[in-house]
Amino acid sequence: MLMKNSEEKRNTAWRTVMTVSSVLIVIVVVFFITKLFTANPMEGTWISDEGDVVMEIRDDGTLSLGKNAEKAGFTATTDYTVDKKTKVFTVHVNENEITEQAEQLDGSVTEDMIREMLESMEGTYDYSIDRNTLTLTEREYGSQMTFERE
Repeated sequence: MLMKNSEEKRNTAWRTVMTVSSVLIVIVVVFFITKLFTANPMEGTWISDEGDVVMEIRDDGTLSLGKNAEKAGFTATTDYTVDKKTKVFTVHVNENEITEQAEQLDGSVTEDMIREMLESMEGTYDYSIDRNTLTLTEREYGSQMTFERE
C-alpha cells in the first residue's frame, strides 16, 4: 500500500479520489442531459419505404436528398427547420442553391432535375419518430411518407 502508516495521507488521497470521480460523474450526467434535450431527433440518414429516396438530415440545418444509387442517383442539398415542441419539419428550397448545385455537377444533372427532386419534398410536415421509423405527414393534404433509419 502506498501510505501504510499515515492515516492523514490516506484520508487526503481518498478525498481527492472521491472529489475527482464525483466531478467527472456530474460532467458526464450534464453532457448526456444536454444532449438528450437539445439534440435534433431527426438527424441521420433515412431511406424511404420504397427504397428510392435517401434523405440525410444534418444538425447544421441542411438536408441532402438523393435518389438511390441503383436508379441513376444524384444528391441535392437544401435547408430545413425543425420545431421540436410542435413536431413540425419544414423543407425550404432556394433557387440560388439549385443553380449552384447544377453548376457543380458539370451538366450531368440539370437544374430541372434538381428542382423536381427538391420540390417533391418542399413543404411543411408533422413528424413522428417511432424507434427507427420516421413518418412525415404533410400538413396541408395529409399524405404520408415513411422512412427507415439507416
